[in-house]
Amino acid sequence: MEVHFAKVGCQTRGYVAGHHRLVPTCGSSNEQVIYYMVHLMEDASKLESDKRIEMIMTGRKGDKYHVQIATSERTFRRIVSAADEVAKEQLSLFEYWMYRLGKVKREIFERTYFGDYCVYTKLRKLALDLFIQTVLHILNKAHKKVYGEETPAELVKKVKRVINKF
Repeated sequence: MEVHFAKVGCQTRGYVAGHHRLVPTCGSSNEQVIYYMVHLMEDASKLESDKRIEMIMTGRKGDKYHVQIATSERTFRRIVSAADEVAKEQLSLFEYWMYRLGKVKREIFERTYFGDYCVYTKLRKLALDLFIQTVLHILNKAHKKVYGEETPAELVKKVKRVINKF
């Protein structure tokens, strides 16, 4: 998740698995943090009376729940937007790998661009970019732990070159 959220520019990380998104109301180091499932949220709005957000959540049996959380609207929207972007990337990668593995069914009602070379080129670039970022993130963590410093730029360049050969 660190790589995904860093890629979308958000330090506050949630837990995202495609359509399912469990996100915090604020930074996870805050003692008042609450995690909630965004995919169950129907709507959210700022309360004018104070700095809180009211969410309308849908329960299992279709019941509606009004939940108020103590966070600013800007923080709330930033975290939800980041989780949505991560989910979008994950679902795009899922579609790409299904295509690569030959699991895509051709149907009459397919999207007009489905199977389009441009779409899969973009998804292939996304998959490669995410793979490289993950490898470099792991390399940097290991390098910091062993040597106590950031990974040298020359080593990063060589690792990228090796990955791009395959």
